[in-house]
Order: sequence, then structure tokens, then C-alpha cells
Amino acid sequence: MKRVSALLACVLAFAVVLPAQADGRGHGGGGRHGGHGYGNHYRGSSNHWLAPVLGAAIVGSVLYAASTPSYAMPQQVVVQQQYEPPSRVAYFCPTSQQFYPNVSSCQVPWQATNY
Repeated sequence: MKRVSALLACVLAFAVVLPAQADGRGHGGGGRHGGHGYGNHYRGSSNHWLAPVLGAAIVGSVLYAASTPSYAMPQQVVVQQQYEPPSRVAYFCPTSQQFYPNVSSCQVPWQATNY
């Protein structure tokens, strides 16, 4: 799509610049020097540089824009993790029939129980 728009801009620039160069000097009738239109030879001659410079600026900017790489931002992927609440564990001593911290030591291994 970018190349198509650049090509269209170049064609449009040439369509604007070329008619400005074809102003018809030297093809008129009724001048002082045998109908060649030299009577108005210096009319607007100071602006001959305007159309080529304008055309070159337009074409150059289009070519620069077409060749400049464009960068796309990567999409941010957000993954929400499901956290389970921590399980509540109490340690039970079967010999004393009590839970920690009511009993500070146990002769047999502690039993972890969820509550």
C-alpha cells in the first residue's frame, strides 16, 4: 500500500510540474518579430526555476517517505495468573492431642492439617 501511494504521489507531482513548463512561449501569433511571440519574451522568466524545484522537492519527499522504514509497536500481551489463596495449615501433635504453638515439641512427627 505504501508503494502504491508513493507511485500515485509521483504521478501527481509530474502532472502538476509538466504543464507549468509548457507555457507556450514561441508559439504565438501577432508579435513584433514575425509572429513568434518574442514580444513577451521576458514575461515571467524569473520563475523558470520554481516548477522544477517544486517538482524535485515533491518527488524527493515522496521517495524519502517510501524508503523510510516504519516501526510498529509490539502488542502487549497481559496474562492474568490465577492465584489461589494460601492454604492455612496447622500442625497437630497426636501424642499430646494439641496443636502448635500450644505444644512446643512433639515426640512423633507433626501432622499438617488444613483448616
